[in-house]
Amino acid sequence: MKPILVVEDETVMRESLRDWLGDEGYPVETAEHGEAALKAIGEQDFSVLILDMRLPGKNGLEVLKEARAQNPQLKGIIITAYPSVETAVEAMRIGAIDYLPKPLSLDALERLIEKTLGPVQVEIKPKAAPKEAIAPPLPAKVKEIITIAPEEIPLHIKQAKANFEAGHYAEALREFEAILGTAPGNIETRVWIQKTKQALAEPRTEAAGVAEEVKPKECVWVKMGLVAYRFCTRNYDCLTCEFDQMMQEQMASGESTELDQALERLRELPGSQRLCRYAIKGDVSHRICSRIFQCVTCEFGQLMEDALQQKLAKLQARREALLKKEQKANA
Repeated sequence: MKPILVVEDETVMRESLRDWLGDEGYPVETAEHGEAALKAIGEQDFSVLILDMRLPGKNGLEVLKEARAQNPQLKGIIITAYPSVETAVEAMRIGAIDYLPKPLSLDALERLIEKTLGPVQVEIKPKAAPKEAIAPPLPAKVKEIITIAPEEIPLHIKQAKANFEAGHYAEALREFEAILGTAPGNIETRVWIQKTKQALAEPRTEAAGVAEEVKPKECVWVKMGLVAYRFCTRNYDCLTCEFDQMMQEQMASGESTELDQALERLRELPGSQRLCRYAIKGDVSHRICSRIFQCVTCEFGQLMEDALQQKLAKLQARREALLKKEQKANA
């Protein structure tokens, strides 16, 4: 595996990132400033470049731009204690795969690197068994296949939904996929398959009450196919997300060549494969996008945004009322 290059002028942060990623199995090199990083990139092939925004001499964006000029395949991640929409836009424009604010979540960073590079592969070579001890291979387990006649589809949809509501997601998925095998054009089934897969991917609570590790959600813009890598940090509360606002502004301005190219690819897809962003988020059960994600021109998008704004306003009013009540009780 090609090494990761960490460029950070703060010694503690630089060494912490090096040791932590190294313990996870990744080869890591470090540099204290941009010039040292560019020299290293000229001499060695790296896979990922983790850059602090504020560096002595050239800043992180300048270093990333020059580094990608040397090696266009290099993946860049900008980290900064001073995030802003302007620098985030510039970082994405010059090819950063993500823009992470400090204090940094090392788990989120590792998940991002793993998604970019794949998991660290550790080769384990088993000892050769004596020739006489080698048993014949066991037959592979054959996956049970459900065969559904067209007239049976409504009954199986009902059963699959019942399994979903009961939390039996694997059984529900098996039913839905069998239905799709008989009726590939069944939109309702495709929507339920997506919902079931999302439910399977979400954390489950064990019987003992111990919650499993929370898996990050992909950003809506990733699911729409308009950016390659980004995790949601707002639980799909896009109205309060600066990145979402930035992307909406870029869509409206039409100044991003890469975004325009992504939109062209989406226009070539069948309409049934372009779910509305509110269906992707789970705010509505199903809706097809008719505006190629130009949400600012969509009446339905405006209605949904107004409804969500009203919901946020009510929640804020409720918080203020509770705060006043608490202050009055403490007076």
